[in-house]
Amino acid sequence: MDKNELENALSLLQCTLVAQRTRYTPEQVTWGQYDILELLRLRGDLTPSQLSDTLAISRQNLSKFMRGLKTLGFIGQYRSDKDKRELITHLTDDGHAFLARAALGRKQNAEKIRLVLTRDEQARFIELSHKIINSLSPEKSDENKS
Repeated sequence: MDKNELENALSLLQCTLVAQRTRYTPEQVTWGQYDILELLRLRGDLTPSQLSDTLAISRQNLSKFMRGLKTLGFIGQYRSDKDKRELITHLTDDGHAFLARAALGRKQNAEKIRLVLTRDEQARFIELSHKIINSLSPEKSDENKS
């Protein structure tokens, strides 16, 4: 197999997945911003320090991501009852709606894929997806360099 064939297949898959995501969530949300929204959905209201620490991103990048999310109306902030200097970040109704649309898109895409792949192909796809994800994650990439 030509090594460009694998690169081309990966590129086409990425383009297709991004295009599908854009159909359901046309807002220009970056992956970093999406991670913030998803973390707030999973864990509830958090301080910027908690978000920064959990996502392992700098406070500067977190602030940049959050400005965009505030502009879109997806997050809001309020002062902590314990310490009035501290802000707590929360998902707004629009933020919840955005995540619900993203989830619907994932579910519909998974259903389309389920209909065209056999059970064995689905199992193999899942196995290969995990293998690819692990090889591309920053921690694994650093280990491979050693």
